[in-house]
Amino acid sequence: MSSTLGNDSNTGQEVVNPVRTIANALTKGDSILLRRGDCFYEVVRLKNAYLSSYGVGDLPVISGYKKIVHPIWKQVEPNVWCISMVAEAYVGSCSVSQSSYLNNVGNIHDIEKDHIHGRKVQKMDHLREDWDFWQTEHFKSKETFPSDFDYLYLRLSKNPNDLHLEFSTGTSGVSIVNATIDGVRIEGFGKHGIASGTNTIIRNCVIDGIGGMTQVGYEKFTSLGNGIEFYVSSNISDCTVEKCRISRCYDCGVTIQASGCGQAAPKNIVVRQNCIADCCQGWEDFLRNDDNIVYTGCVFENNTVINSGKTSGFNYPPRFKYCHILGNNYKGNKGMIIRNNTFVGGNFYCSGEYKGKYQSNVWQGNRCYIVRGDYILSNYGGTKDVIRIPNDAKGYTSLGKATAAAIKRYRKLTGDETTRFIIMSDKRIQRKISKIRKKYQ
Repeated sequence: MSSTLGNDSNTGQEVVNPVRTIANALTKGDSILLRRGDCFYEVVRLKNAYLSSYGVGDLPVISGYKKIVHPIWKQVEPNVWCISMVAEAYVGSCSVSQSSYLNNVGNIHDIEKDHIHGRKVQKMDHLREDWDFWQTEHFKSKETFPSDFDYLYLRLSKNPNDLHLEFSTGTSGVSIVNATIDGVRIEGFGKHGIASGTNTIIRNCVIDGIGGMTQVGYEKFTSLGNGIEFYVSSNISDCTVEKCRISRCYDCGVTIQASGCGQAAPKNIVVRQNCIADCCQGWEDFLRNDDNIVYTGCVFENNTVINSGKTSGFNYPPRFKYCHILGNNYKGNKGMIIRNNTFVGGNFYCSGEYKGKYQSNVWQGNRCYIVRGDYILSNYGGTKDVIRIPNDAKGYTSLGKATAAAIKRYRKLTGDETTRFIIMSDKRIQRKISKIRKKYQ
């Protein structure tokens, strides 16, 4: 199928007569091939199907971006601009419904510079720095309406009408169950990139620019944004994420989560050989249900995670959750295996909001390249148990002994006896990150 050459009246059975939209193609068959180089502005519901690509060139794109083609920014205050999200000024907005909730923007993408700007603020008078943006003060369910997202306000010291910008859409890109997606790029969705159910394969995909939209319905002002999320609302098993590139997500690159889901449990979910870059966290495991529910055969292994919490472009809350691994399990160790991964540039491990629940994972043979001053252990609240790689001796006879003591304390609290911490200068870390980026381009 082809967004540029296709027609939904075609059969789509041959390359010469492709259909145009993924939604239409899914009514005609269960094996869908997207033409490389094409962009599909759709939300995809993939069930009992196979989605991949054909042809030559760049990966086909499933995009949630809403691109401005007729700039209509109006200056409302010095350095504050307003734009209508419902005017006829855009291409590419996802037309899954007429609801303006889709205009719940999570990030602004500067197309020419390829910069993500995700500093969404809660109130208009919080527009204090360039690229801060605001839509509504409402976020509780009873007080929020679709029209709250009809306008967007941006703080910028130059005229945004001179820029080429696009907005993420307030939904997830692909929902998948009993299906495979192989070799597709997913970008510009304000909720999640892929929301996965049971029996799925996600392979050779690129996921970028995900999240930041207001999470309507919570008592506090929060945002959404995972690259790939396995949400355990019912038993979920036999899933694989491999050889993907996941970048610039508001929250996690990949996560398994369950909250109050009774007996529902994750089983045989394997995340391996991926590169996760510039997300708030690389990986999060998060179970808050019954004591007897554990991860069975779930592994995060042989992945490369870089720059976690450093340069995504998003605005994070003032907590200690910027890290490569977030173990957010209410009942402590649930048996999630973290094995043979490489972590470069960023804080290492963070416990969730449950203080003292540091032994949350099974650790096997990981390497962490870290700068002095960064954390090897922290938690949401930032308690006395926060541990940095020290910059000075701090009462010890040498910096080496202070460092050894910090790592020893980390191991005692977490039960992690195998992670190797390689301490490097920031310049060496950045050179290593550059090499990794080139490898995965």
